[in-house]
Amino acid sequence: MADFRNDKSEVLHYDNPDFQVFFRRNNIPGCCTFDEMKIHWHDEVEFIYVVRGQIGYQLNGSYVSMKEGEGIFVNSRQLHVIKSENVDCELYCLIFHPVVLSASKHIVEKHVNPIIENDSIPYVVLSENEARQRRMLHDIKEIEGFEGPGNDFDREYDRKPGHELGTMRLIYDIWSELYHYLDIEHKTDIQKNHGLAIVERMMNYVYENYQEKLSLEKLCEVGNIGKTKCESLFDKYLNMSPMEYVRNYRLEKSFGLLENTDMTVTQIALETGFADGSYFSKVFRANVGLSPQEYRRNKKEEAIKYERMCEESKK
Repeated sequence: MADFRNDKSEVLHYDNPDFQVFFRRNNIPGCCTFDEMKIHWHDEVEFIYVVRGQIGYQLNGSYVSMKEGEGIFVNSRQLHVIKSENVDCELYCLIFHPVVLSASKHIVEKHVNPIIENDSIPYVVLSENEARQRRMLHDIKEIEGFEGPGNDFDREYDRKPGHELGTMRLIYDIWSELYHYLDIEHKTDIQKNHGLAIVERMMNYVYENYQEKLSLEKLCEVGNIGKTKCESLFDKYLNMSPMEYVRNYRLEKSFGLLENTDMTVTQIALETGFADGSYFSKVFRANVGLSPQEYRRNKKEEAIKYERMCEESKK
């Protein structure tokens, strides 16, 4: 289950908070819907390597499909979310905070910031067909030899002694290949993506005020832009209108209340910013395919089944 801050930045749960590297080998069934994953961002950079099957990523309004032998580098603070393509997938996921590369001020200024602060590089699709990219993907896979495949129940059991040193060596190799592939040495300009910053500011306003009456005019005021610009930015980065985003976020908040409280549908509607229970139920069914009551009942049944499975596994 993913955790998010109020500004929709993801909270990464590192195995060791003092070693900000997250590595897992994930087997994802084609039927996985990623219900708990919403579009988000984080300060960390992310590398994915697909070793079997196929998976998709939505990034800043663009969509990238990756198959076996391909992967992606997602830069810091980019809006993204993983998407199922209804195909079983096995992938390596490497996420780390840029601070782990900060051995000196010189390295940060010359080799780290020119990438993570350059909004002309939101992501890079990786393929085994290009030499430097192939070496990056190979190094991602090699990290498993130090970090283990990702046993969340006993991570230390999987690791080799001094695993941090081997992992850091490979991370520096990966970053070096990326740096040279992007030809950062010969780029003198760093492009700032002001549009993305405006969208994030308006999104943050929705997170903090979704219970209140929100309008397109108010979002434009927050972003200090006109209606046409506001609508075009939401369409570009989120593939939806501003008010569709408000509605979807309110629905997202209602899921937790339906699952974890005994509040009535009308109470939940008012709590999440909808005008009344009737309108909330209509919007909920149109987007989820179930009434709020049916959704609540299904989630309770799923929770009971899960508890029984856990009990059975302990016997």
